[in-house]
Formats: sequence, structure tokens, C-alpha cells
Amino acid sequence: MVDRHVESPTCGRKTALVTGSGIGGIGGSLATELNNAGYFVFCAVRRTSAVDNLLQPGMVAVELDVQSTESVMAAVKTVSEMTNGRLDVLVNNAGFATHRPALDLDVDGVVASMFDVNVLGVMRMVKAFSDLLISAKGCIVNIGSVAPIVPLVYSSAYNATKAALHAYGESLHMELKPLGVDVLTIITGGVKSNIGKKMQMSLEPRHPPRC
Repeated sequence: MVDRHVESPTCGRKTALVTGSGIGGIGGSLATELNNAGYFVFCAVRRTSAVDNLLQPGMVAVELDVQSTESVMAAVKTVSEMTNGRLDVLVNNAGFATHRPALDLDVDGVVASMFDVNVLGVMRMVKAFSDLLISAKGCIVNIGSVAPIVPLVYSSAYNATKAALHAYGESLHMELKPLGVDVLTIITGGVKSNIGKKMQMSLEPRHPPRC
């Protein structure tokens, strides 16, 4: 589902789709910067109300849940209709983190869901939007992390999802290069984002040390 109160892409204008593009995170900032650079931007979020205050002319909100193939395919249909079957940039940014000791992790619940979003969600997006990206000879940008290189304590599951994403991106780069599609994995460090704030809060001691 798409909010059509914003102008449709004009002929010849490059297009980008950013998942997890709500306010207060990497996605929202990237969506704004891409728009400022002249791209028509699809802000893909689970609830379009999350970007009401972010949208500018040349930006449109698209309802999308990367955990649902049906939702992803509906977004493909929307984007394809508005861009004549082309997409220049796909930014896979949607993700979440949990910060707990490895022995306390809910493996079949939270961890499974995190892999579904952070890894399988990216795979769903790439597979679904591949035809549009190949038509445009576009670019896939996966938002990775320094976590697989310098693992964060109490974040073993999150570290593992990002390590998997990095490996997937490396293979994808080699496979899609002959088709004219570039694949980049951005290795981020500490970022003032919603995930970063939640991480800081979760790592703060419940009982401050006493002198």
C-alpha cells in the first residue's frame, strides 16, 4: 500500500527504496539525503504513519514488512507501476538488535525473528526486486556493522546476523556484477540511532556501582 499524496517519479529521475526508513535512524537519514541528491525515494516502513513527518516532495511512503513475502511482493508491484519496472538503488536497512548474555537468549523466539529480519528479510528484498534492479543496472546497499569484525559483548546473536549479512553480500556482489548490478555492504560503527539508544539503555547497570 502506498501513500499517493506525493508526486510520482518523473521520466528519467533516478529512484531509490530504503527499508526501515523511519525517523530517528540510519534509514530515515539516508532517505532524506537521497532525496536531497535528486532521487525519488520510496520510504519502506511497516506503518506509513512512522514517516509522516519525514516526507518531502519526491518521497513516498510504502507499507512493507520484510518478514512477509506477500508484503514484499505488494511493494514490488507498487514500485514497478510507478517507475516503469526500474529501481536504481535498494537500501536494505531494516533490522533490530537484542542485547543479552548468550546463555539467556530466546533462540526460538527473539533470535529467530532477528535472523528473519536482519538476514532473510534482505534476501527476500533482493530476490523480489532483482528484475527492477537489473533493468536499471542499479545498486544494492546493505547496511552492515562493525559487529562481525569487533564483536560486541552481550550481542552475540546480533553479531551473528551481521556476519551472515556480510557473507551474503560478498557472494551477491560476485553473482550480480555480470548482470550490471553493484552490491555494497556498509560497515557502520557507533551511530546515534534508535537501535543505538536502545542498546545503550540495555547495557546500563540496573544497580549503579557504589564507592
